[in-house]
Amino acid sequence: MSRAAEPETPVERPGAYRSRFTGALESLLAEKRFPKITIGDLVGRAHTSRRGFYEQFDSKEACLVALLKEAAATGSAQAAAAVDRTAPWQTQLRQLVTAWIGVVDARPAPMLSYIRDVPLLDAPISADLNQDAYVNVARAISAGAEFRESGGVALTRTRALILFGGLEKLAEDALQHGAAVHEHTEEAVRAAILLAAA
Repeated sequence: MSRAAEPETPVERPGAYRSRFTGALESLLAEKRFPKITIGDLVGRAHTSRRGFYEQFDSKEACLVALLKEAAATGSAQAAAAVDRTAPWQTQLRQLVTAWIGVVDARPAPMLSYIRDVPLLDAPISADLNQDAYVNVARAISAGAEFRESGGVALTRTRALILFGGLEKLAEDALQHGAAVHEHTEEAVRAAILLAAA
């Protein structure tokens, strides 16, 4: 007589346990400012233990950095994928800016925390963030043959920093006033085109 197969214990994918904490932090950031969030809040929202938290992170600041790095990597990949590199340069910039705004509107908490909280972190912690994720995407797109051949100018790092610094300030202002960033898409696109046309 054959034995009935025992059900397999589900195996959590690598990083899933860690992402429970970053997801919990993102959820909490939608409700209150980072300095007011405690480890107790995090483990409660993640439905796990303090021990589990400290197996993944040294501090809540390290958890914030992990969240912001994940958000930047995911968001910049989404923005890059939204751009048709064969389109005229103005269309490419419109697609990039619109995609960036869509990322922020979909996940406003990480953006606000990046703007408000990162300047308050210790320098070695904040230095671990990839703050050029979107800048690098914009520069790669503007360096493309179609972009340049259709009249666009390859963005220097300075211009790309100005572009995304302005977009971040726009996002901060809109989100602090309870507005969606996409309400300002046309103005943002026009500013980006002016930067790339100079």
